[in-house]
Amino acid sequence: MTPAENFIKFLVKTIPSLSIWLPIKILFIIGLFLYFAFAVIIVRQVGLMGKTLDGEFNLPLKFFALVHLIISLGVFLLALFIL
Repeated sequence: MTPAENFIKFLVKTIPSLSIWLPIKILFIIGLFLYFAFAVIIVRQVGLMGKTLDGEFNLPLKFFALVHLIISLGVFLLALFIL
């Protein structure tokens, strides 16, 4: 047996929950955190745009940006609890 095979058997025996899904779960959580950061940037940019341009769509845009931020935070927290 090669040393790599011995190492894999050792890992499987010592850590029975070690599987391919753990890295995938971590990548999903990182991706959802980046999406939440993107939503924060959207809220900031919409706020700056509202200060620069005065129009009738400022309030609905700010509202939808905040709703988007809240939903992205909820999805991120849900993924932390579920995954």
